[in-house]
Amino acid sequence: MAAVMSTAGAAEAMSGGTQLPQRGAAPWLATLAVKGDAPLLNRASCGGALIAPDRVLTAAHCLDGQDFRRAEVHIGSSVLSRDPGTLREIRAVTLHPRYELLPSPADPHNPALSSAASDLAEIRLSAPVRDVTPLRIASHRPRPGTHVSIFSHGTTAAPDPSRPGQEIRGDVLRRGDLTVRTHAQCAAQTPAVVDEASVLCARDVPSGRTTMCFGDSGSPLVVRGRRGPELAGVFSFAGETAGKVCGQPADAGFADVPALIGELG
Repeated sequence: MAAVMSTAGAAEAMSGGTQLPQRGAAPWLATLAVKGDAPLLNRASCGGALIAPDRVLTAAHCLDGQDFRRAEVHIGSSVLSRDPGTLREIRAVTLHPRYELLPSPADPHNPALSSAASDLAEIRLSAPVRDVTPLRIASHRPRPGTHVSIFSHGTTAAPDPSRPGQEIRGDVLRRGDLTVRTHAQCAAQTPAVVDEASVLCARDVPSGRTTMCFGDSGSPLVVRGRRGPELAGVFSFAGETAGKVCGQPADAGFADVPALIGELG
């Protein structure tokens, strides 16, 4: 997991997936960034999704304990270095009332192995985004076996071991195609606690080539509905809870947006 105030250069992102460099590939995609004069690529942090003209959903752990006044939101950027998208300040942040980090039974004192429950937050933007159609919320959790996709700015390979601490966030938007898993499948592959009520799991099966990493936090999991794409989840945790590194196959845990959205107020 990665906090929003961490600069993107210190966080990993999606490994694998399909590049989507064209403008408007995911117009509702949100990119959280630390305010500053550096290029957006160097300041970007968590992802999110525009669900109303003035509202973005992301992972609660991206904002927990952070000063949101130091952050900003970019809507619709496909290539961070070339197009910053539509910029908005943050007016307010609401964390889900039941959000909590769940220490791993394998090592409760190691936060890197933690999972989370109800890992959802709502950002209120300083002004509406008028020229983008928000992403609809799915009516229910997609069933096991359903094909879904995550949209994030990801890397194509694991970090260079000769440069520890210098992981590089991907510049180009990527789509990772996954399959929804059962709770039992998800819980069996990690010693971490997987909260069945609030966590939806998905994985690239059978290849396992597309994996999620820290920098993908908050990124939207999208299912194809009858009227187009719908938001089913936001990325919360993955293989790091089992001691795996970016690029190693693992189930990914997402906050179950249809189940949690009604409690954000």
